[in-house]
Amino acid sequence: MVKKRPGYEFGVFEDPANTKRKFTIHFNPLENIVYYFQSNLKVEAIGTGSSILELTLQDVVPEQCSDFLNKLTEVYIKNSVEQKNLLASNSLKFIDSQIKQISDELSGIETTLLDFKTKKGITDIDEQSKIFLEQVKAYDEKIAEYNAQLSFIDYLEKYIIENKKINDIAPTSIGISDPVLVSLIGNLSELENERERRNFEQSATNPATKGLDNQIKKAKTAILENLSTIKQGYVISKKETGMQLSQIEGKISTIPKNEIELIAIKRQFTIKEGLYLYLLQKRSETAILLASTVSDNLIVDPATPNYSPIKPVRSKSYSIALVLGLLFPALIIFIKEILNDKVSDKAMLDSNTNIPLLGIIGYNEANSSVFAEKKQSTILLEAFRSIRTNLKYFLTDNEEKKQNVILVTSSVSTEGKTFCSYNLAGIFALSEKKTVLVYLDLRKPQITEELQVKRNIGVSNYLAGTMSIEEIIQNSGVQSYFDVILPGPLPPNPSELILKEKMDKLFEYLKEKYDYVIIDTPPIGLVADAISLTKYSDFNIYIVRQNVTRKQHLDFINKLVEEGKIKNIGLIFNSVKSGGSGYGYGYGYGYGYGYGYGYGSEEKAPAMSKTDKLKKALGSVFKRN
Repeated sequence: MVKKRPGYEFGVFEDPANTKRKFTIHFNPLENIVYYFQSNLKVEAIGTGSSILELTLQDVVPEQCSDFLNKLTEVYIKNSVEQKNLLASNSLKFIDSQIKQISDELSGIETTLLDFKTKKGITDIDEQSKIFLEQVKAYDEKIAEYNAQLSFIDYLEKYIIENKKINDIAPTSIGISDPVLVSLIGNLSELENERERRNFEQSATNPATKGLDNQIKKAKTAILENLSTIKQGYVISKKETGMQLSQIEGKISTIPKNEIELIAIKRQFTIKEGLYLYLLQKRSETAILLASTVSDNLIVDPATPNYSPIKPVRSKSYSIALVLGLLFPALIIFIKEILNDKVSDKAMLDSNTNIPLLGIIGYNEANSSVFAEKKQSTILLEAFRSIRTNLKYFLTDNEEKKQNVILVTSSVSTEGKTFCSYNLAGIFALSEKKTVLVYLDLRKPQITEELQVKRNIGVSNYLAGTMSIEEIIQNSGVQSYFDVILPGPLPPNPSELILKEKMDKLFEYLKEKYDYVIIDTPPIGLVADAISLTKYSDFNIYIVRQNVTRKQHLDFINKLVEEGKIKNIGLIFNSVKSGGSGYGYGYGYGYGYGYGYGYGSEEKAPAMSKTDKLKKALGSVFKRN
């Protein structure tokens, strides 16, 4: 039944817009409710060694907590009293059933006795008969008591065999006071109570429950054996009493017949009367015990609801929020760094290679060069001037051993080797050094748009024998000291052309005529042309682009250096955005052209692995965030 609370005048029920609103009522299974209260109930002792327990319960409804705790303690105390009274009440039921049966039998014997006296006209018997009757009565009472105790033993055996709870009846209530039996029944009663308690907590297949069942089985076997021993004792005592009774009965045979019949009737009455009085006595004792039973527990203070909020604790919530606010960004950054296998800053570059760094080129959003207007190229000029200065420490400039051939390469496309080759040649030309830039990427050439030259003349014409060295050299058109040699028409066999003897003559000529020879080669990580050309170079420059060059590319070039396949090599960190250099370059310079991921005749990117796809997806998410 759903009722509106008193005083609830405004809300969703009175709002006309909610007249057709649906409400869902969910009925929780009893097992779920039991588990909820079990998990939320807290029981603690007040002080060390105290016998007082404090029960607390937390819920969004304080009244529900207090109602539950008060009812729980009430049922607990009531149950403890019922457990104590269980023995007495069930024994009382057994005694009452026996009293009713004997009472009916007594009524029948009284009627028979009255009819016999009336019919025979007997009013009394003589003194001798009374003596015999008293003796018979004493023995009959003993036999009746033995019969009652044997009946109760049979009753207990039947209870145990039928797997009924043994704590439903007490042996002392019927006069069986054997200490061993009382101890065994008390032990079995505790085991059965423990088993009943575990029925609410554990399944029957639980190992602990199975072990308890085995203990109960052994206890019942011990009780049956003890009952058998007690029963034998009662049978022997009954037999001895019967023999004594037989002797008295033999003396009664001397009494006249009518008196014998009267004695027999009175004897039956006396037996039943004595048993009846015995049971009445036991009933009184059991009733007194039942009425005087009290619980061993007492409620000190009833449960009262606390209306002050106890959770969530505001300070704790703020602390957790602060920790999570710091932890989650740190975790995201950590995961991003773990998944990122690209060189993102100078620190990462230094940690992955020992090759010396010649300089850092900032990101160039305007696609300018060293020949651009001064305002646009100031930072770029300074960067390449720094590289030019650093190169002097690696190259000698004497006439005997002139070192002036510089090879520029990278691992893959889009890292900016053509951009760096062009501007490096330009910075030498600006210092009035005769410089030639040789484009030797015969597979997929990238020609700088700023050059004012003929595109169909180049190295391939010379190597094919159609033109001389002088004919393939062209002035750049941007600076008088700056000449270029273009790739020319794309040949079908670039690797074989590079290995021709004519290439040796070309570089011998260029080294003699020019102060600096700059070679722009194919990516060293994709084809072998760059390694083949290193025999002509005096110094090699490897281009690393921020967030493009991968760590495994550095491993590859490190391996080439370790194996001695490349000597005299330095790095240029290209297209570094603000904060990525470690040197304080805050302006962006770089370039806007490149290869893409493909190399050769096809433009498609290579297939990405599942790991790379995951890294790329997560990286884009982090970048957006």
